[in-house]
Amino acid sequence: MNKQATTDATFSATEPEIRTALAQFLIGDFGGPKPLLASEVRYGSEQRRADLVLVSEYSHAFEIKSDYDTTVRLSGQLNEYSQTFDFTLVVTTGTHIDRVRTIAPRKVGLLLYKDGAVTLLRRPQQNKRLSKPHLAASISKTTLLEVLPNIRRVTSAEEVREIAATTLNTSALRRLFFREMHLRFAKSSALFFAETDFQLNIEDLSLLRREARLYS
Repeated sequence: MNKQATTDATFSATEPEIRTALAQFLIGDFGGPKPLLASEVRYGSEQRRADLVLVSEYSHAFEIKSDYDTTVRLSGQLNEYSQTFDFTLVVTTGTHIDRVRTIAPRKVGLLLYKDGAVTLLRRPQQNKRLSKPHLAASISKTTLLEVLPNIRRVTSAEEVREIAATTLNTSALRRLFFREMHLRFAKSSALFFAETDFQLNIEDLSLLRREARLYS
């Protein structure tokens, strides 16, 4: 990631403005097959929300802290991200960048939004110890039952996920998590790339929003 994305500069950056500039920044880096992009993705047992997710060969979760946000919950958010996604990044403004640096572990990537542009300050390092319970909690019961055929369908989604976290290895759960992301967001991501050009606006990001809840 080495490019900038520009939008109209504002005195106080809002989350939609940063999200739009971030999406512009990300799609500018892919000249080949398009990745999967999803906005406001709920995941994990606590149903936290990832502001933007990119899935290609790896999964990337982006947490946005605008001028109107606080960093009070950031530590917990980053901990959840790091157990579910391959890479974790925070996108913020000059208002919070110093505070974010003190909170975010070294492996978390940092991006700065300034004057309508997103720039990369620190590359993320891969989270190599993903949590099996966190991955399983982000996969639907239907998807898990396809690889756990001996489990009764009347078993609750929570129980199926507990069995999956115990029975399957991390690699298998990661593959199923990727499959789940594509089942939930491939259509909206493809529509986004089909109907937008290289200069995004805030309205374009609505194409990435689908029902973000993980159903059983």
